[in-house]
Amino acid sequence: MQIILQETQRTKDIVQDLLSFARQRAVKREFVHIGMILKQTTKLRNYDLQSHGVEVIEEYDENLPMVMGDAQQLQQVFLNILNNAYDAIEESGRRGKILLTTVHTGGAIEIKLSDNGTGIVNIERIFDPFYTTKQTGRGTGLGLSICYGIVRAHGGEIQCWNNAGGAGSTFSIRIPVAAQAAAANAKEAGQ
Repeated sequence: MQIILQETQRTKDIVQDLLSFARQRAVKREFVHIGMILKQTTKLRNYDLQSHGVEVIEEYDENLPMVMGDAQQLQQVFLNILNNAYDAIEESGRRGKILLTTVHTGGAIEIKLSDNGTGIVNIERIFDPFYTTKQTGRGTGLGLSICYGIVRAHGGEIQCWNNAGGAGSTFSIRIPVAAQAAAANAKEAGQ
């Protein structure tokens, strides 16, 4: 029964990824708090991560300004990266650690998600649609390309690199704070 449930969930995830990739729905614009979205996202995975010995360290700036965006889409980005971090840690066979940080710098909120997993092979292709480093049947290759599209639709940027010392990788996501996002939208509307 457990195998059927897992495979049903995997199939649902694949179909959802394909639909998300095909739709690329518009960003719902409202004031959201990145710290709250991250906390909710880690709560979703916390039990599973802890039960598999993965330590999650959260270092959030509690005084972050709001951003304009879609909370569900941003949560999808964070959840996808957390899931990938978990998979990389599981593959490495070492005791897992995931570090999540937020900081307000230069008119944007920067979110970093670091893990001590295997790192990423062919890192320059990581956001390409249908590119996956996972074994057959474990990934569609759409997750990070969807994340890239969501972050760009929020006026942000997403980058990834392998950590110095060879253990794991870090994703950095920058989303403009609400004042900068509103100014950019007004400028875009005027053109």
